Amino acid sequence: MLPLPGRSMRFITYTPPPPLGRFVRLLWYYAAPELPDLLERVLPSGAMSLLINLAEDELRWYDGPAEHGAAEHGPAEHVAAEHGAAEDGAAEHVAADGGAPGPRAPARCHRLSGIAVCGAHAEHFAIDAAEQRAIVGAELSPGGAAPFFGPDAAALGGAHVSLDALWGREAALVRERVLEAKTPEERLRALESALASRLVRPRGPLERDPAVDFALGAFVDPSRAWTVADVTGQLGMSSKRFIQSFTERVGLTPKRYCRVQRFQQALSAIERGERVSWAGVAAACGYYDQAHFIHDFRAFAGLTPTEYVTRRRERNHVPLDG
Repeated sequence: MLPLPGRSMRFITYTPPPPLGRFVRLLWYYAAPELPDLLERVLPSGAMSLLINLAEDELRWYDGPAEHGAAEHGPAEHVAAEHGAAEDGAAEHVAADGGAPGPRAPARCHRLSGIAVCGAHAEHFAIDAAEQRAIVGAELSPGGAAPFFGPDAAALGGAHVSLDALWGREAALVRERVLEAKTPEERLRALESALASRLVRPRGPLERDPAVDFALGAFVDPSRAWTVADVTGQLGMSSKRFIQSFTERVGLTPKRYCRVQRFQQALSAIERGERVSWAGVAAACGYYDQAHFIHDFRAFAGLTPTEYVTRRRERNHVPLDG
């Protein structure tokens, strides 16, 4: 997410070293004092994050008819989306690259405390852009949630949860310590310290699951399109056992995770290309054909590739119409 042109913004990232770095991919600080008063659609990345709002003791997210995509829904919703039917019966405009509704403001606001967890998602949702004017976050590595959330990690997939529901009073204390820090770097260090302390007195295993790590590496292997059957064959595990273990650690089923990562590969290809060929992007990202690519893109983004290119503010953020 970026502020409007000409307005100040600071974005600082920090990669923690091991042992914390085996479970946390990135710590980041974002500050933009003046942001437009609008909602932004957040696209699924497959990552789980911990967020701390420094400007107010609340985090908000939004959903509703306009925020429901087709990805991994039940049969009725999937069929409706595949045939271009709006869930709420509203009329849709049709775009030249496959036809999808443009972003619309979602209906429901959900309020969390100022420190919360956003689980790994396979669907888009919306946030209040103006609320993001000062925020610190931690992006967990896929499969890295167990030391911080223990058995609760398995239930966080697709969820937004106030951290006090998981850590009790300690959640508010962590936010207070981060707020007391004077500089962005010190705030990142304060969050790093809080997360590292969970490794000393863990609620879950400190060792990563080697089977899940093997699968995560295989699923992003550019030299081969690994299937779940390929992975279980290499691991000598039953499909049922592997899917359960993967879902508990990552928060998404292997199928959903692979679809989200392929979608993210498409976003990367769009970022790199000055003149985008949708057929070329589809082929480069392993889609069967352009029609399958556009269908999956609509499922995850809620709009067509062309609309995404036109409307995006940043890779995984798209402003919504009011």
